Amino acid sequence: MLPLLFIKEIRTLFDFSTFPELATPRLELRKLTSADVPAMRNLFSAPEVLRYLNSSPTDTDEKALDLINWLNDQFDHKNGVNWAIVLNGEDDRFVGQCGTHGWDESNRHVDIGYHILPVEWGKGYATEASHAVIRWCFEQLGVHRVQADCTDGNIGSERVLLKCGFTVEGVWRESCWEHGRFVNIKQFGLLRREFESR
Repeated sequence: MLPLLFIKEIRTLFDFSTFPELATPRLELRKLTSADVPAMRNLFSAPEVLRYLNSSPTDTDEKALDLINWLNDQFDHKNGVNWAIVLNGEDDRFVGQCGTHGWDESNRHVDIGYHILPVEWGKGYATEASHAVIRWCFEQLGVHRVQADCTDGNIGSERVLLKCGFTVEGVWRESCWEHGRFVNIKQFGLLRREFESR
């Protein structure tokens, strides 16, 4: 068990009182709003995105708004932070969504995830946004470990994690039911010392 003083120091790093906005050379990560409804509908109803998710299409504005509210509720309950990924510049164009979930304060780890509009694939946005989120997790949440998983065969997602320094730690064999079949889930992890050495 962590000493109480150390736990207190971790809590003072980020208290969820103000939503954190992040910036990279090409991107801004900001809070999702109702203005993102059309983009979120397009993102989470795209067959290419749903191929590796076990969820129904978010194919109406109402469903998209419900999803945005659910993601923002995670911040309100101090369970996670979810950002819209938009391009720097005048158009502020939405290209995807990313965030954290499953924050375990006691064991000092958190999961990350990301989704990019298919028309924006191959431009490095997921990697760039993930680098910013990972840095924020280590510096502001005080975690020891950032972790992620993806369906075995989701090569694009695997490449993002490997570029960000993650290590493949194992495979959960046939652990999820996706699109009428059991699929393997690959687990990735990045430790603080590995992040700092980069």
